[in-house]
Amino acid sequence: MKALDAIKNVLNKILEILGTVTLGIMTVLVVYQVITRYVFNAPSPFSEALSQYLFVWMIMFGSAYVYGSREHLTIDLLKDKFSPKLNMIVEVIANVCLFAFILLVCVYGGWKYTASQVNRIDPSLHISMAILYTSVPFTGVITLYYAVYNCISSIRDYQQGKRENGDPLGGTA
Repeated sequence: MKALDAIKNVLNKILEILGTVTLGIMTVLVVYQVITRYVFNAPSPFSEALSQYLFVWMIMFGSAYVYGSREHLTIDLLKDKFSPKLNMIVEVIANVCLFAFILLVCVYGGWKYTASQVNRIDPSLHISMAILYTSVPFTGVITLYYAVYNCISSIRDYQQGKRENGDPLGGTA
């Protein structure tokens, strides 16, 4: 489990850095866009298109990171009423279902769609549209790892008498 934890920590750090750098670049681009549009009255299509692409990538990085950190939106009211064993079973089933969805839709479907966009060129940036769509299978693979990790973590936590994220089983988590 230590190897899995180490991989998860590296993935988390990579996603944190990529998300932060992406946000920083987007901020600079948007400020540049505002200055060129309102001060010089000459909007920059390059900065607008690039900031939109970076926004998509940042959202994808963030969604993978939040899922891996188990900080995604959940409604725990019902789940907190489950017995520890049932809670673990529900966690594993949810992660297996997510794994199947991400594998089919994001990784497989995303890769096929990305491959179909290779020859389509963005008019503002003069780059392949596949660069934008690569974010879906790229972060999908990372999310697959997190789904496996979360399944193993839920089972381990149950065996150690803890709820997810190491919370004690007594009371509400």
